[in-house]
Amino acid sequence: MPERPRHCNRDETATFATGFCREGAGVGGTEARRPAGGREPCVMRGRGTTEDPPSRAAWRVGPPYFVGRDGLMRKVSAAVSLLVTGLFFLCAGSRFAWAETVFVEPEVVTGSRIYTELSEVPAPTYVITAEEIAVSGAMDLGTLLDRNIPGVFMKKKTGVSQQSEVVIRGITTEILVLVDGIPYYRSSHLADGATVDLRSFPLENIERIEIVKGGGSAIYGSMAAGGVLNIITKKTVAPGGMILAEAGSNDWRRYYVSGNAVGGDLSAGIWYERIDEGRKRLFYDTVPENRFDSLEYKGDAYGLVFSGNRWVLRATTGEYRYKYLTPGYPSGTDLNDEKKEYGRYSFRYDADSWYLLAGYDTQKYDILQNTGNFYEDSALTAEFGGRSTMGEALVAWGVYYRYEETEFSDGWGDPSVSRYRFNVAPFAEVSFSVSDWVANLGMRYEIWKQKYNDHDEVVPKISIQRQFVNGNIFYLAASRVFAMPSFYEMYAEGTWTTGNADLKPEKGWSYEAGMKGPDQYSWSAGVFYTDLEDKIKSVYDPGIFKYTYLNLADFRTYGVELSRSWKLAEKWVFSFNGTWQHPEEKQNSSSPWVRSYGIPEWEIGGALKYYDSPWEVILDVSWAGNRAGDAGWYCWDAGDYVLVDLAISWDSGDNRISLFCNNLLDEKYTYNSAGWHYYGPERSFRLRWERRF
Repeated sequence: MPERPRHCNRDETATFATGFCREGAGVGGTEARRPAGGREPCVMRGRGTTEDPPSRAAWRVGPPYFVGRDGLMRKVSAAVSLLVTGLFFLCAGSRFAWAETVFVEPEVVTGSRIYTELSEVPAPTYVITAEEIAVSGAMDLGTLLDRNIPGVFMKKKTGVSQQSEVVIRGITTEILVLVDGIPYYRSSHLADGATVDLRSFPLENIERIEIVKGGGSAIYGSMAAGGVLNIITKKTVAPGGMILAEAGSNDWRRYYVSGNAVGGDLSAGIWYERIDEGRKRLFYDTVPENRFDSLEYKGDAYGLVFSGNRWVLRATTGEYRYKYLTPGYPSGTDLNDEKKEYGRYSFRYDADSWYLLAGYDTQKYDILQNTGNFYEDSALTAEFGGRSTMGEALVAWGVYYRYEETEFSDGWGDPSVSRYRFNVAPFAEVSFSVSDWVANLGMRYEIWKQKYNDHDEVVPKISIQRQFVNGNIFYLAASRVFAMPSFYEMYAEGTWTTGNADLKPEKGWSYEAGMKGPDQYSWSAGVFYTDLEDKIKSVYDPGIFKYTYLNLADFRTYGVELSRSWKLAEKWVFSFNGTWQHPEEKQNSSSPWVRSYGIPEWEIGGALKYYDSPWEVILDVSWAGNRAGDAGWYCWDAGDYVLVDLAISWDSGDNRISLFCNNLLDEKYTYNSAGWHYYGPERSFRLRWERRF
C-alpha cells in the first residue's frame, strides 16, 4: 500500500483550494497567519505528533463531525460508452498536484459514522472548503452547490421563496441536510418543493461542506435516500474577526460582520448578516403581459458560538422577507408579502470514546396579507453514540431520537392542521480489512410513531473497496433506502391540495460502483442505480378538483459520473465533470415509464483556475441538457442552457477584494415550480471587500 498523505497539526486546517496547511480558521474566516503570509508549505505530520499516522485500527480522537422498458439497453450502452471514453481521458496525463506542496487529506465523517480520510470513505464524497467558498463568487449556498459536482443539480426556486432544491442523481426531496451533524428539514415540506432554505446559511460561517451521493438511510435514516449534505460551521479557535461589504446589480447589498474572543480553553464568537436584493427578470409566461419583475428580498441572520475543550454550543436565528406580484395582475394590485423566521440551536460534547449531540430547530412561515396562511415546524433531536475497536475492526454505534411537530393552514378559510410524531433509531457500523480489501457494514432500525401508519424498517448497507499500489481505489456499494412521507403530504387540507393519510414510506435499494484517485483532485468515474417503490408525488385528481399525493408504482434513476483535474501549467488548473442520468417513473403497474420532469439528462461542466498570489481567477462553465420529461401541461420551455461565471480576487493577507459576474452571457432559462415557470437569475455583477483582523 502506498504511503498516505500526512495530516496537518491539530491547530491547522488543510484547504483543497491551495493544498497548503493553514492555521485554524475561526468564525467569519479569521486566520492566525504566519509572519510570511501563511501560504508557504508546512510540514505534514500525524495528528498532533511528528510520528507516522496511526494504523487504521487505532482509535482517532476528536469530534466526529468536524472532522425493462424499450430503449433501456440502448441507454445503458450509451452510458457505458461514455464511461469507457471518460476513463481514457481520466487516466491520461499526470496527477494533479501543486508544485512544491504536499496534498493534505482531511478527515471526513458524512459518508460513514467511522470518520476517516477522504480516500477511505465508503461512498462518493465531495468536500468544499471555506477557502474555496471565499473565492467561488457564489451568492448563496444554492449557487455554490450548482458548480461542477458530478450528479448534483440545483432545481432553482427563483420565484416566490427564492429557495433552491438539491437534486442528487435525479432524486429530489429525499436529500438530508445536516447542520453540524443535526438533521434540518421542514416537516411540512411539499413533495415537489424545497425542504431547506439554503439562503439561511451565511457562506462566511461555513468551515466546509461534505456532499455524499447515494443512499444514506442506513447511516442517517429517513430523508437520506438520495444523499446527504452536511454543513459544518466554524468554531472559534483564534481571536479576531471579519468585516464584509458587497454591492452589485439588481439592488444587491450584503453585509457581514463577526468577532471572536478566546480565553484559555474557552472561546466565543458572534456574527451578523444582512441581505437586500431586487430581481428584474422573474416570472415567465407565454403571454408577455403576464410576466412580472417586482421581487424584493430582505434577510437578517444572527449567530453565537461558544466552545470549550470538549464541547460546542451554537445558536442561529434569522428572518427573511420577500414581496412580489401575483402573475397576471397589474403592478400594485396584488402584492404578496411573505415572511420566514427560523432558529437553530445545538450542543455537542465529545469524550474520548463517546459523544452526545442535541439540537432544536424551529421555522415559521407567514403570508402577511393573508394571516390564515402559515406553517410552523419544530423538531427536537438527540443522539448518543460512541466508537471503539474490536481487534483490527473499527466499530461505531449509537441511538438516535427525533420529535417533530407542525401546524399549518393554506389560508382559504380551512382550519389549521396540527400533528406530531417521533422517531427512535439504534444503529451500528463496523469497518474491517480482509487481505487488500476494506469492508464496511452498517445497520439501522427505524421506528416511527405517528397518528396514522406507524412504521418500522430495518435498513442495512454494505460497501467494499480496494486501494491499489498506485493509490487508485475501486469501490462497490449497496444500501437500503427509506423515506417517510411528510406531514403536508399526509394531512394537507386546502383549496388546491388535499393530503393522503394512507401514504406508504418510500423504500428501495441503491447500488453503485466506480474507481477514484487517491485524493479529490485527481479523477473519479462511476455508475449508479437506484430503485424506489412507493415514491410520493403530487397528482391532480379531477374527481375532487384538487392535487393529492400518491405512491407511484415505481421510480428508478441510473447514470454515469466522471470528473478529472489537470495541471495545465505552473499556475493553471483545469477541472472537468460530466454526468448522464435518467430518472424515470411509473404511476401504476400498467403505465409506461416517463422521465421525471425538469431534471437534466446531461450535466457537463468545467472550471479554469489561475493562481498567482495575490491573484486568483476562476472561469466556470456549466451546461444542462435535455430537461424535458413528463408531457404534462407545465412542461413547455424547458430547454438546454449554458451558464458562465467569472470570479477575480486579490488577497493581501488581511484584505481581499473580489469582482464576481454570474451568468456572464445573460442566458435566459426557466425553472418549473408547482406549475409556475420562473426565470433563472439574470446576469449580475458584484464587488466585494473583506477585512480580516
